[in-house]
Amino acid sequence: MVGDVPEIGKNWWLFVVLGVVCVITGVLAIVWPGLTLLTLGIFAGIYLLVTAIMEIIDAIIGEPGGRALSAILGIVSLIAGLIFLRRPGESLLAIVIVAGIFLVAEGVIRVVRAFGSTGRRWWGVAAGVIDVAVGAIILAWPDIGLVTLAVFFAITMLVRGTLAIVLGFQLRKLAHHPESAQVHTASYA
Repeated sequence: MVGDVPEIGKNWWLFVVLGVVCVITGVLAIVWPGLTLLTLGIFAGIYLLVTAIMEIIDAIIGEPGGRALSAILGIVSLIAGLIFLRRPGESLLAIVIVAGIFLVAEGVIRVVRAFGSTGRRWWGVAAGVIDVAVGAIILAWPDIGLVTLAVFFAITMLVRGTLAIVLGFQLRKLAHHPESAQVHTASYA
């Protein structure tokens, strides 16, 4: 369990907002797979910066056993987000490689966190495996077209957005009834 659950429960809405941003980004990438690289890069950069902030906060106030992983993922997310926002339309290859590396790193960390938590481990393992698979595909074929990248990106955004929304509402329930359930954010976030 991450940190003081009642304190995290008060901020449940952050997970819901992150989830909604992810789902909207995923839907836009599916509806308009031919989005310009600039738009896709900006959306991805904003998402990665929000993820970085949440991971760094978890590294500071989270469970001691998971702080190092949160810090590493926060730094990787921050660097990737800044690259996306700094050069969103200049180089498809750079964005593809950064996206692939981020997804593989996050997927591995997600799986490690899932095995280190109790409760619903399969959420974290499933999300991690999807991230690693999509990241590996992107890295294996860095010259894939923007449409293919948009579809892979959309899949990961939809999965991660759904998981974040579910977690947010579970945290909300936990904030109102702390004795009713245990939520393990390391499995979802």
